[in-house]
Amino acid sequence: MAKLSFIILAIFFALVSSNNENDIVRIINSGSTNTAGYVIEVQRTGHVTWTVTRRRPILATTPSSTTTQNALQLSSLETNAIFQAVQQALPFTQYAPIHCIKSVSFGTTLHVSYNGQESPDLSCPLKDQRLVLLSKNIHDLISKLNINTFG
Repeated sequence: MAKLSFIILAIFFALVSSNNENDIVRIINSGSTNTAGYVIEVQRTGHVTWTVTRRRPILATTPSSTTTQNALQLSSLETNAIFQAVQQALPFTQYAPIHCIKSVSFGTTLHVSYNGQESPDLSCPLKDQRLVLLSKNIHDLISKLNINTFG
């Protein structure tokens, strides 16, 4: 009986853990030689957090001088648009890797991570309409957040 209870508990925690991952869209900008990278997390509730990490070491050594985190609440309309665009583009494994020419100093990559899958680089020209829609929603969010990647 104890063994059965343990198995049921393990399955429950596995389901809860996997469901939590399904409730977060991560947007990852790699940064470049001259710009900071960032990670944005969008939860199904509309809660958005983002962290900007400086690429170059700054003279001060305190964490607050190298990392900035912010948060805001999206409307349900904005949140649903992002999650619907992600779900329509799934599975990300169906797309061939996308590569494009970028500046050595300022070129970045932009990927969406969801449910253990990662999108192709959304900063490259896209042909598939599902990725175009996803990219539009992601870039709209990035514009709304007004993330500073310089300095």
